[in-house]
Amino acid sequence: MDLALRPMSTSQVLDRTFYLYRNNFALFAGIAVITPALQLIAELIQLRVFGLLVMPQQPENMTPQFIQALLVRVVISLVVSFVLIIVGTTLASSATAFAVSMVHLGKTTTIAESYGKIKNIFWRILGLFSTIMFYTFGPLMLSYAFLLGLFFGITYMLKGGSPQGFAVLLLLGSLLVLGLLLGSIVWMFFALCRYALAVAACTLEKLPVRQSIARSKFLTRGAKGSIFGIILLTGIMKFILAYALQLPALLVNHSIFITGKTHLSMAATAWLHIANFLGGAMAGPVTTIALVLVYYDQRVRKEAFDLQVMMEAVAPASPVQAATAAPGIR
Repeated sequence: MDLALRPMSTSQVLDRTFYLYRNNFALFAGIAVITPALQLIAELIQLRVFGLLVMPQQPENMTPQFIQALLVRVVISLVVSFVLIIVGTTLASSATAFAVSMVHLGKTTTIAESYGKIKNIFWRILGLFSTIMFYTFGPLMLSYAFLLGLFFGITYMLKGGSPQGFAVLLLLGSLLVLGLLLGSIVWMFFALCRYALAVAACTLEKLPVRQSIARSKFLTRGAKGSIFGIILLTGIMKFILAYALQLPALLVNHSIFITGKTHLSMAATAWLHIANFLGGAMAGPVTTIALVLVYYDQRVRKEAFDLQVMMEAVAPASPVQAATAAPGIR
């Protein structure tokens, strides 16, 4: 525990992350499997219901009926995926945070115990995660709404508006949307780093939503660069792993990425979903483990958490505890 609770650099956090993951692979992969499993089930059901997505090769085949069916499919897919990601990530991230807190401090736990410890705070964690998603991605969604409004405005101008009005609307609207998109993307990464430790604080300190967010703001102060590097590196690792698993199906079926064909076979499409599942299950816990370690690192740096743990370990037992532990007392 002395070695665990010490200030760590970013490279040491990553080294500790892979050490814990390697030595507790079944535990962390078992906890993380819930989100990709829910996504896989939903994707396979949608594949069974809607069939393969085959894009028309000729522009004249892009009929209003096809566009309407495509929009319905996309909207259903997005809504289902969003709900499952929120619920699955809420469960997995909180349970992983508890599991990391145990193994990092030299204790043991199980998948069932990790999920059991968070069941009473599930709705709190869900509210926290939803709030963070809103704060993080809300500006980006607003930018897309402006982009949609610009599209309808240009369409109206093309139908009956003046050419001068169309040019002014296109120029000003494009500049506004471009600025909003760039600003919202910058804010998205900033917010991801700012609220990265909120789930760990809520899970391990049993804090309400607002206090968990405030706690994350405090702990991430001065550490956002390190957190961004961790999120970026682990994200790249997840992408590479998922693509490596998908690559055989893409090569065998000469996919759109290689030959320009418009669709894959049913078997290849199913394998892509399964590859996403395997990649998510294997790589999913890495970012959460690293962020929990950053949470402990910041508590050690800013609150001398290592000294608190040492003092609690050597503190004398209370009279009630001593009486309970003493043998032969009735």
